[in-house]
Amino acid sequence: MANNLATKDVTQNRHEYIGGSDIAAIMGMSRWKTPLKLWTEKTQKLPAPDLSNVEAVELGSDLEEFVAQKFSQKTGKAVRRAPKDYWHPDYSYMRAHVDRLVTGTDELLECKTCTIFKKDEWEGDEIPQEYILQVMWYLGITGRKVGHIAVLIGGQSFKYKQIEFDKELFDQMVEAAKEFWQHVTDDIPPAIMPNDDETLKELYDSHSDFMIELFPEDERTAEATMAFEEKVAYLQEVKSHIKTLQDEQKEIETGIKDIIKDNLGIKTPKYVVTWKSQNTTKFDTKSFKETHSDLYEKFSTISSYRVMRISKNKESEVA
Repeated sequence: MANNLATKDVTQNRHEYIGGSDIAAIMGMSRWKTPLKLWTEKTQKLPAPDLSNVEAVELGSDLEEFVAQKFSQKTGKAVRRAPKDYWHPDYSYMRAHVDRLVTGTDELLECKTCTIFKKDEWEGDEIPQEYILQVMWYLGITGRKVGHIAVLIGGQSFKYKQIEFDKELFDQMVEAAKEFWQHVTDDIPPAIMPNDDETLKELYDSHSDFMIELFPEDERTAEATMAFEEKVAYLQEVKSHIKTLQDEQKEIETGIKDIIKDNLGIKTPKYVVTWKSQNTTKFDTKSFKETHSDLYEKFSTISSYRVMRISKNKESEVA
């Protein structure tokens, strides 16, 4: 059986526990957050997003009761607010804040809202994977067997779907959560993902004057040096291919424009290619600075950012 505690203690300090909205990121299956990004929030190295004034979030909260009642009307199942929040019996940092319980059953309900532009994510039997993992987390923590997820789509469509508890999947989630939380307690970042670039920029927004030196002085450093140099060499090769492809793209586009000339475009059985005029407004910073230097200075800000550059080590080449 899961333990439980007052809601207030859980919702005010999200960095102190793993909740249902965190588990997809931990599993590397979130479209919005990576394990590293979540780690920076749990360790408070970077602030978590402030959602207090986000209208979509506020409206979603306001509509939760409507979605719950609509689910009851559609299914005939009575629902009630979960009187308590729950935590895993063995790991108190694994917690669940459930939207609704289905009265007289071992079932629960998760309420969602989304824009009409996301309606395809709910077609047929489809459920966004982040929400499947969230509901599965709640089922495992609360010890319940069936979860329902109800969604109001763009205020125009209502759908509800069922998720049955999968113990094997939940056990995998628990193991991933344990590993992630060890990174939090040890203050060691988890493995990065390809889209962690912005997080790394925020996390390491400044630098010291210290230069790490990797030279093959012994077997351990030799392996590290070789691995790093192979990574850099491969990056250079990839960038070279990208440059070649960009040049090829520009050549082909120029050739197509030369065929279109002063016409609107060209239509074939397979393609419609247009070369249209469009207007854009640009701010003339140079002229503004020359004519309104006082205002330019007043409203100018200096931004600092780090740039990665690669060059040959000329000292080694001389040696």
